[in-house]
Amino acid sequence: MRHIDMNSLVVPAAWNAKVAKTVKAVRDAVLSGKKPKFPSHWTDPQLRQALVDLVGPKCWYCETPVHGNNPDVDHYRPKSAIIGVDGPGYWWLAYVPSNYRLACGFCNSGGSQTNGQSGRRTKSNHFPLLDESTRATDEASDYAKESRILLDPADFRDAHLLGFDADGHVRRRSGAPRSDAEISRSLCRADETIRILDLNRELLVEDRKTTMGSINKLAPLLMNPLSKGVAREMIEDKIGLRSDWSTAALEALRGHPRAAAEFFASSRQGRAKPMVVSPERKTDLTDLMLLLSAGILQVGVALTAVHGGDQIEATVLTDGRISCRSRVWSTPTSAARAATGQEDIDGWAFWSITVNGVTTSLAGLRDLYRRQRPT
Repeated sequence: MRHIDMNSLVVPAAWNAKVAKTVKAVRDAVLSGKKPKFPSHWTDPQLRQALVDLVGPKCWYCETPVHGNNPDVDHYRPKSAIIGVDGPGYWWLAYVPSNYRLACGFCNSGGSQTNGQSGRRTKSNHFPLLDESTRATDEASDYAKESRILLDPADFRDAHLLGFDADGHVRRRSGAPRSDAEISRSLCRADETIRILDLNRELLVEDRKTTMGSINKLAPLLMNPLSKGVAREMIEDKIGLRSDWSTAALEALRGHPRAAAEFFASSRQGRAKPMVVSPERKTDLTDLMLLLSAGILQVGVALTAVHGGDQIEATVLTDGRISCRSRVWSTPTSAARAATGQEDIDGWAFWSITVNGVTTSLAGLRDLYRRQRPT
């Protein structure tokens, strides 16, 4: 699962105009106590193509290529009913494109055969919560308060919760702690998502394993001056956001720390000359200057984060400080606390960067530096 930036979605104006009457009809039906009808405007070619244009023709949940011109358009929050919950679904989101996710037929509705069983339900109308009292009930609800279980590819924090073993099986990422709500319910959001979507179905695991094997062969070539140029291009193709099973490919690359450091330090979008840490500065592992000097982080790179449903942006400055909302902060945590007004945020986990379609937290970059720094 890769993060899909829904802010880049361009919805055709003609589509918005087309659905306006339908939205009114649905709302009127609900308010009058009638069961609403949902014409499938989300299958319109122009709207579906706008979704495909974000990351290409692949499933946003499992990254399997979607063949043909008609990939499924899933409602992340189900429109008409929710499995295990009495009452209507999120009817008011039926025609809100930010609620749409492209899916392969298996992830969305099942029907394929797995372990001798066929016709199973997968994503379908599943949308469980850790705490049912947090469920949104109308158009004025705050979705940020919902304690979602199913991981969402449109939320970069969710996408980072999944990792892979060497054989291509998806799993909860090592070191990704469960929330207090998960612990109190004896659940793991990553595990439940894997179960609901059957993300370890046999053919999918084999495809991931093959992709990871290709990266394992290419990664050592990055350390050879004669082969690293070609190897870099081939790896960029495998881990690119539009590539099939790219998250597994990225995981395989991270399994080669030296090669990963070489790859990210000299990526096409960041080949600036490494900076030198001034000797009078304290060189500890909370200093962004160490990442800048190692070439792992670049001056001017955009930092992003999501808080309360809003995207927050900041910029890394020459001296290692962070500019956010017209003010400059000395540490990632100070910048994060200033941006959110909260005192319990770890800025290293809060801020992320995206290079060549790959999103990594500052904590992930710091861990990479720790593995590579001189002992």
